[in-house]
Amino acid sequence: MGFIMPTTFNVISLGVQALIDPTEGNTIAENASALVGLSFGTEFDPLWEQTQSFSPGTTGFGTGNNTAYDQDNNTASEQFRINGGPNQRFDGTAIYNATITYTNGTTANITAVIFQDTAGRTYLAPEFSANSDQTALEAGAIRSLTLNSLSGNNYSGLTATRQTSNFAVCFTEGTRIQTPAGACPVQHLKVGDLVDTLDNGPQPVRWINGRTVPATGAMMPVVFTAGSLGSGLPLRTMALSRQHRLMLDNVIVERMTGNRQALVPACKLLALPGVCAAENIDLVTYWHFLCDAHQIVFAEGTPVETLYLGHEARKSLSPLARSEISQLFPELMDGTRSGIPARPLMNGTNTDKVVARLNRNAKAAITDLVRA
Repeated sequence: MGFIMPTTFNVISLGVQALIDPTEGNTIAENASALVGLSFGTEFDPLWEQTQSFSPGTTGFGTGNNTAYDQDNNTASEQFRINGGPNQRFDGTAIYNATITYTNGTTANITAVIFQDTAGRTYLAPEFSANSDQTALEAGAIRSLTLNSLSGNNYSGLTATRQTSNFAVCFTEGTRIQTPAGACPVQHLKVGDLVDTLDNGPQPVRWINGRTVPATGAMMPVVFTAGSLGSGLPLRTMALSRQHRLMLDNVIVERMTGNRQALVPACKLLALPGVCAAENIDLVTYWHFLCDAHQIVFAEGTPVETLYLGHEARKSLSPLARSEISQLFPELMDGTRSGIPARPLMNGTNTDKVVARLNRNAKAAITDLVRA
């Protein structure tokens, strides 16, 4: 049996724009050129924060072409939902030659699949196959997207089964954080509370916030069963957002990078025994907190990072959260100081090699923890 792509996936909201398909009864998005030249997202309002969960609505996509949301919706009202909300009626799609700018300032050129509902609500779709454009969409947190020129506007519709993408950094509600007073569920921490750090002893929480999102695609947690990382860690099963970094501590990391300890995203450890994507949950509440500097703290005994606000990484922050943090740390949010990560950030290629060697040699990801 072949692999079946999901009909629920992540899209990025681009706001309400001019209708690209004002005339029904054909397969042409007549006004698609109206979006050429537009840019979406900025450094302090990055586009990746507009990630939404797309799923079929009441009528779905089977009333005309049974594999796509029809561009010709004159005879069929095909519907989808965003974040499980009310039905939205699919209207049209077009493809643009576009430039992605990531939060680290690097860029990539793609052909972007853009679609709308009949109210002009506009979205960037993932690809329907694992091609180079999809690789670019998943290469990093997207700061902005610019539509440079129109590539095509005559299509039967939007293919209904597509790839997924992800970028958020948080603890799930209930994760216990080590403090001088004992383990504390992350949602019970308050500004001013002390948390234990690997390098600098107890440090105060300067900011903390949480939000509930659909547990799909980009927001699907990674689950670590008790003891799956070695040295009895985590102490009990815990879940983190896919991009939340954990600290590996082993000789394989040292041999490959020159550093015994390095930070890697949770999703890069899915190949380890006892690590998997969460299943059978609809919503997840994520929390993240900030100290005066980037720190290694202990979640269920496991060394993990606090929120990292370097120039190249502002993760999981709403505009309100960014405003609040900018008052506490203006030197970080205005870009005048890059912020120093508590440990080297291992790149994806090296992480894959380390995980492969850990599995091949039946070694633990975290050995006896070496403290600075």
